[in-house]
Amino acid sequence: MLWEEITISSSHREGSVIETEWRSSVIPDLFSKTVKFEDQTDQAQHPRGTMTTFQTQYYPVVAASFAFFLGFFLYVSPWLSRRLSARYRDLPYQKQLDWDTRTTSTLHALVVGPWSLYILLVDTALSEDPVWNESVAAKSCIAVTVGYTITDVFALTVYFRYIGDMAFLLHHFGTLYAFIYVLSYGTLPYFAVFRLFCELSTPFVNNRWFLDALNHPRMSKAFVGNGLLMTGSFFLVRIAVMPIYWYKVYTVIGTEPYHRLGFGAQFCWISVCIVLDVLNVVWFRKMLRGARKVLRRDATKDLNKNISRDQPQNQTMQTHNVNGKTHKTE
Repeated sequence: MLWEEITISSSHREGSVIETEWRSSVIPDLFSKTVKFEDQTDQAQHPRGTMTTFQTQYYPVVAASFAFFLGFFLYVSPWLSRRLSARYRDLPYQKQLDWDTRTTSTLHALVVGPWSLYILLVDTALSEDPVWNESVAAKSCIAVTVGYTITDVFALTVYFRYIGDMAFLLHHFGTLYAFIYVLSYGTLPYFAVFRLFCELSTPFVNNRWFLDALNHPRMSKAFVGNGLLMTGSFFLVRIAVMPIYWYKVYTVIGTEPYHRLGFGAQFCWISVCIVLDVLNVVWFRKMLRGARKVLRRDATKDLNKNISRDQPQNQTMQTHNVNGKTHKTE
């Protein structure tokens, strides 16, 4: 693999030399950027990983993401839906709004889900330094999510009388607070991207709502198949990965980068993650109950079909007349 190193040295004042080392692999400037301080004074004032100023270089990405998803919600989704689905035109205004928020949510999940998985698999520098890191790919992915989340907050607020949900708004405000902190100070980017990886199950959750809005029978093949995919994907990206996530947390707790976070950030990070995972377990149990009901109904339906198919062969009744009297034989 080809590696390039460019060393830039500059002196702003006497005795202070800041050396910036850029490391990139096949895709330049995509993953890790490490800042080294050669002067002891600068190192004392700016310990590695501690952000002293509010960084704004990723907020143009946030603005572009917000504009893109807002335009998709307001114009593209209604335009496409009217042409691709006759049922959409017959839906009441409230359900049309809900439909458009879900198409936007699905689009965001299809962009961010695979992107975050790619980062987790490829960006080894991010995995090695998960608490303080300036990964361009990770922070760009998070910036796209922040822009989408602002779009959803806009939709839920402006159309609150139709689709407003206070629980979702609180969830979004919490998400914005955490991700903006990551963008601004470079803290915990690995764990933020790991949470975005869970978006891979979102399209199946939204598809369930779409099938219901299109009046698909609950026992139709499309409904049952999507339900099983929803349950399976939810398990894989939200439940099965819990040990991996918490093992990574365990390896970080007690380290010097972890202590630099401070109690407030530590408490917020750990407590919010515990709440999210508890909610994921609760939601997954509900999905499992629904999947069991569907499978039991299918099994009962197949059993009834077999019984009705075998009954005429086992209990065939014949009638005939003998001397004017009716007799039945099996």
